[in-house]
Amino acid sequence: MLSNRIDLFTILGFRVSVDLSWTVLAVLVTWSLATGYFPEAVEGIRPNAAWWLGAIGALGLFASIILHELAHSVVARRFDIPIRGITLFIFGGVAEMEREPPSAKSEFYMAIAGPIMSYVLAALFYVVAGAVPGELGTALFVYLAVINFILATFNLVPAFPLDGGRVFRAAMWWKTGDFARATRMGAALGRTFGMVLIALGLFSLISGNAIGGMWQALLGFFIITASRSSEMQMVMKTGLEGVRVGQIMLRDVVTIPSDTPLDEAVEAYFYTSHHSAYPVVRGARVLGTLRSEDIGRVAREDRATTRAVDVVNPQGRVGQVDPDMPVLDAIRLMQERGSGRLLVVGRDGALVGLLTMRDILDYLSVRQQLDA
Repeated sequence: MLSNRIDLFTILGFRVSVDLSWTVLAVLVTWSLATGYFPEAVEGIRPNAAWWLGAIGALGLFASIILHELAHSVVARRFDIPIRGITLFIFGGVAEMEREPPSAKSEFYMAIAGPIMSYVLAALFYVVAGAVPGELGTALFVYLAVINFILATFNLVPAFPLDGGRVFRAAMWWKTGDFARATRMGAALGRTFGMVLIALGLFSLISGNAIGGMWQALLGFFIITASRSSEMQMVMKTGLEGVRVGQIMLRDVVTIPSDTPLDEAVEAYFYTSHHSAYPVVRGARVLGTLRSEDIGRVAREDRATTRAVDVVNPQGRVGQVDPDMPVLDAIRLMQERGSGRLLVVGRDGALVGLLTMRDILDYLSVRQQLDA
């Protein structure tokens, strides 16, 4: 969701970015204000003025969401929770935490800070709306007051990962002392709320409100997906806490000797074991990774005389980790590289194993069954 973002600026030490999906929301907000809200709120408004106010209203929403997420980020920093930055996307914004809050108290204060900021903005815009001269200014600031009130109120719904869901999780965490249980309860509420939104969206579609119904259904689907993702992250965090790469890694790794001709590598490895990449070794020392795309860049007639070492990719997407690295750190490295596997290399440079996301998930599955 947040992979196609553009960095805009930094505020109070936090990077602010916008995902390309935000442009969809910006266009829809501008269009709805210019063709619906302002013509109704200001009698006789000219189309050009309506479109200009629509664009200003979209920018006001943009700034409001940034301030909402900035409130989360500032409080998180007070509790030593690293924030990578703030990103706006099609469903609003997110403060990108590098780790979960350390306590129920920090979770509560960080979660409630965003809605409080939005309510404060709603009150300020309402006051300005009553003081600014002219219908155009009044209509603009009334819209910003209402949209901030809606933003705060919607976010307080106790459905994880909305702010209200995080407040609910903090309360359950404080009451039970069990972070995992609190997360499961919040995620269950999130999925339920998401299904309600989808049902309302389908009803709106049947009733003829196509755009509104579509947005309700999409928002419901997003909340369900996000709640499941958050629950999965919790399961991984609790199940992998203290686990090292060497405990999970595959030790019997299929490797390709460095002097193997590419045509032989294709027949003996890629066509038999059906993997898309293999470690290339000279003795016990790993030189890098040979991928199917690396071979594909070599002409067929040259593959008999080209060795694996000649086209080996020393970096590639497959990174190298130490067997003593925590598995949680290895997962973050996989995400950064966009790869589902890592070579496990000892201090002497020798290949000692292979860690894949499938191995990690299998470990978690077995551990859950044993704990149950």
